[in-house]
Formats: sequence, structure tokens, C-alpha cells
Amino acid sequence: MDRMNGLSSAWVRVCLIWLLVLWHLPAMAEAPKLAPSSRDQISERAWLDDPSNGLGPEQVRGMNWTPYNGPLRRGFQSSTTWLRLKIEPLADTGRLSPDREKRLVLRILPGHLDEVALFDPRRPDQPPFLTGDTHDWRKAEYRSFNQNLVIDTPAEPIEILLRLRTTSHHGIHVEALRWDDIESIDRLQQLLYGAIITFLVVVLAWAVVAWLERRDRVIGAFAVHQLISILFSLILFGFARVYLSGVLSPNAINTLSSVAFPITATAVLWFHWHLLREFSPPQLGMRCLGWLTLITPSTLVFIPAGLTRLTLQTTLITTLIYPLMLLALAALTRPRQPAEPPRLSRRTLIVAYSLNLIILWNATLPALGILPSPPWTLYSATAYGAISALILLSFLRSRERHQAVARHETQTQLALAAQSVKQEQAMRRDQEQFITMLTHELTNALATAHLAIGGLDPSSPMRARGYRAIDNIRGIIQRVISSGEHETAAPVLQLAPLDVQSLGRELAEQSNASSDIVFTSDAHLPRLTSDRQLLGAILGNLLDNALKYRAQGSLVTVRISPETRGTRRGIQVAVSNQTGEAGPPDPEMVFKKYWRGPGASRAAGSGLGLYLSSLIAKRLDGDLQCRVDPTHVRFLLWLPI
Repeated sequence: MDRMNGLSSAWVRVCLIWLLVLWHLPAMAEAPKLAPSSRDQISERAWLDDPSNGLGPEQVRGMNWTPYNGPLRRGFQSSTTWLRLKIEPLADTGRLSPDREKRLVLRILPGHLDEVALFDPRRPDQPPFLTGDTHDWRKAEYRSFNQNLVIDTPAEPIEILLRLRTTSHHGIHVEALRWDDIESIDRLQQLLYGAIITFLVVVLAWAVVAWLERRDRVIGAFAVHQLISILFSLILFGFARVYLSGVLSPNAINTLSSVAFPITATAVLWFHWHLLREFSPPQLGMRCLGWLTLITPSTLVFIPAGLTRLTLQTTLITTLIYPLMLLALAALTRPRQPAEPPRLSRRTLIVAYSLNLIILWNATLPALGILPSPPWTLYSATAYGAISALILLSFLRSRERHQAVARHETQTQLALAAQSVKQEQAMRRDQEQFITMLTHELTNALATAHLAIGGLDPSSPMRARGYRAIDNIRGIIQRVISSGEHETAAPVLQLAPLDVQSLGRELAEQSNASSDIVFTSDAHLPRLTSDRQLLGAILGNLLDNALKYRAQGSLVTVRISPETRGTRRGIQVAVSNQTGEAGPPDPEMVFKKYWRGPGASRAAGSGLGLYLSSLIAKRLDGDLQCRVDPTHVRFLLWLPI
């Protein structure tokens, strides 16, 4: 266990170091631009909203523009967004060939935009340059995981126009860079994307192996969550556009990107629904989370109807709501009870979901245009998959350690229980051997006593007393044997229709006191199906007990009547006697093994008859109760028909 915990801690430390490097890779990707020779050539930025979606470049040039700096995030819009960018001339550094030295690459982020059109005032009569998900990636002059457009380096400052049309949120950031500078940045970006995908695949491999070992439903849900997250990351990073070009049409690839977002959100919610169930959150909250899980895939029906923007907007709003819901459910989970197995604390759950909320809102709110968008927010969606995977991995590894502790405790308890069972079985074998030996010896002694008593004068009172004493001792021996049999292994029931009243009268005749027992029953008594021998043992014990402890000279009454309990029909046998010199029994103790009342010592007994009768009644799917009032004691036997 300690070795596994050590390996787990080492794993988490390695992941944290890896994540620290990963977190700084975006900054590394931006580092080349800090040098004067690789700076962004855009000196001024402004934007314009076109609600009509029909304005051309000449019409918008003379309109009022809104200056901005850094990325532009306008949320979801049905209108067209225009950008006006002022490009500065670039000095000849002599680092590249003359052809490349004269070209600038417009690096456009994010990579999942439907269409961006470039209008260069130096070529007013030419059609605009186009890029985006709805255009073939292979036809781009400069190809990478981003959207790119290539322009000639201006000899003097010029203002170019970009037109953005997309069904996703209107978030865009444009940089004008030298050809060699952007190649360097793209290599670092590819390293970043490769590191993220590699990490996500490693986490997926851990989840799959862990699920194959334990078949844990939470780990299985996490494996599905992780697989879909990897596919979504590949689409988000532009791998689908790069590697599926030529296999699928640009529109098909663009639709695939739109479909991937709600499916990923559904997988995330589905995993968290499984995870939170272990912590007993409020049922209403879990139902709301389940409904939210159904909303995201249901929005896919809007895409064939041409309402892709509505699908993406609904999904993005859902991703804004569910982290807060998860945090609330984490705060409302029931604390672990002392008797429950070890598990993650509510505090750990709250910390994990707080981090999840911060990271996800950091990516969602700027995309909706609610918060400002500094340049580093462009990488929020990129980093979210890796950071959330690391948090969940650490969380699940901690959960796994708690489960290992719980399994160890359970195994220890099972081992102790097995040892206790073995000891109990050994004690029971010793008791059975002792009872067998004692029964054999007592039976021999009783046979000898019976022969000796038989030699007495038949009219002698001592002869009748001796025979009664022998019968009492034999009854005690038989009850001891029967109780042991019913405690160790219940006999197989021999069910058959029988008449309870006839059986009771037969037992009364055998007791030599039939004249002191009064039987009454309803006229239309249903016939009972039960085990004759076991039922006879119960009735015999009840009659013997009533005769033994009744008031001197009083009668024992047996009342048999139909009785329905709930929806089950049955028969109730009530055996009643007037309280004798021994006094009334304790109803709470009368069915305890070996218990005898304070006044019961005057009569022979073992304290097993009523205990055995209660066992048999339960075996017959019935019950036996004791009712005591100031003058009478009643035993009520109920059996289903």
C-alpha cells in the first residue's frame, strides 16, 4: 500500500512538472515576437458591426470604427464583423530569399472560424483572399494548424480590411508576421499541441487500464470522457482540417467541428454525474444535472436545420452553468458517516470543482464577450483539456487510494469474520459432540430408570410420578436436539394440506389432559398448507406450556380463526391460559433461548420450547407472539394459508 501511494505521489509530481512546462509553452510560442526583427506589423486595430450582412469594403471604409487592442471577443452574433488593420512597412533584413522577404503572413486565431475574407486596397479589382473552415485547407498559400492569409509587404503603411462570418462566437485575433518568424512560432505551437495530446492519451491509457482491472463505473465514464476530449482537442487544434482535407469536404469538416462541441459537453456532464453519485448529493440537484446532460445532445437537431449557431451558443451557455452546479452539489454532499468506508472528503471535492469552475469560466466568459480578452485567453481553451485532465487524474488517484484503504479494511473484516465463523463452527461441533454423548448417556439412564419404576406396584403414586419425570426429561432432550438442528441447518419443508383443529386435538389426546383443553373455531375455516411435523412441534410446545403454567383447575382454550395481515390471508391459533402460581411471563424475554421466568422453577423445563417454536414459526413464514394481561397469557401463532 505504501509503495503504491509513493508511486501515485511521484506520478502526480511528474504531471505537475509537465503541466508547469506546458503552461509556459504559450509564452514560449510568443517569445520570438519580442525581438524587434519578429514583431507584429499591425500598429492599429478597429472593428465594425454589419447587422445587414450585405456591406462591401468600399461602404464600410467611411463608417465609424471602434478601436481595440489585443483579441476581439464579441460573443455570438448573427451579423458580420469587419476588422480594419493598419500594416506597417517591413525593413529588409536580408534573412530570407527576396520572394519571402516581400511577404507577410496574417496569423488568425482561433483556428475554428467559418470564413475570413481579406480585402487589400492595393488590389481593388481582385476578389478577396479567403480562408476558414468552409474553404479547402490545401489551397492555402501558407498552411498550418491556424487560419492564415499571405499579403505583400507594404512599402508604406496601409489599411487592410478583414470580414468575419462564422456560426461560432465572434472571437478573433490577427497578427502580421514575417514568414520565418511565423514558421518558428508554428513549430513551438505544434510542440505544444503534441505535448497536450500526448498527455491526454497517457491519461486515457491509465483510465482504460484501471477500468479493465476493476470495472469501476466512474473510471469507465472517465475513460469515455477522456477519449471524447482527445477527439475534441484534435478538432479544436486543427488536426481534423489538416488531416481530413481531401477525404472530407470543407463543409463536412466544419460540421464535424460543430457536432464535436455538444458531444464533448455531454461526455463531461455524464462523467461528473457518475462521480457525484458516490457522495450522496441532493436528489433534486442530481436530477437537474441529469436534465442538463440531456440538453446538450438534444441541441444537435438544430444543425441539420441550419441553426448551428444556436447549437453552439446553447452548449457554451451550458458550459457556463454546469461548473457552478457541480460546485453547489459538491458543497451539499452528505458528509461521510463513521460507519461508512473511507472516501474523499467534501472539502477535497469542493476544491476540485472550484478549480474546474475557475478554469472553465476563464475560457467561456471571454468567448461570450462578458470579460475582457487579454492575449493569453486565446490559449485558455487549449490549456483547459490538459489542466482539467490533470485535476481529474489527481482526484481519481486520490479516490483510488481511499478505495484501496476501504478494500483493505473490508478484507481485514472478512478475514476476521471468517476466523470467527471457524471458531464458531468448532465450538458448535464440540457442543454437538457433547450433546450427542450426553443424550446417549441420559437415554441409557432413563431406560434403566424406566425398568426400575416398572417394578413398582401399579397403584403406587411413585410409579406415576416416575413415569412423568422420565417423560419430562425425554422432552427436554428432544427440544435440545431440535433447537440445534434448526439453528445449524433448517430442515426441508414437507408442505401438505392439513386441518389445524384436528392436529391440535390429536396433540391434546397425547398430553393426557384433553379434558382440560377447549377448542373453538370459525365455521368456515380455510384449509392450511404447511409442514405437519413442524406445526405439530409448535402446537405441542404451546399446549404443554399452557398446561404447565395455568392456574390450578383452570382450562386451556385454543381459538382457531382466519386472519388477514396486509394483503396476505392466513390462520391464527390463539392458545390462552389463566395465569398460575408462576406468574405472568415477560413478553420481551419469553422467546429468548434458555430463558425461564422467576416462578418457572417449580415446573420442569429447559427454556427451549418457546424459543424453538419461534424459530419454526419463522421457518414456516409466520410469526409467534405473546400477549399478557392481568389474568391471562395468550400465545398467537399466525401462518399464511
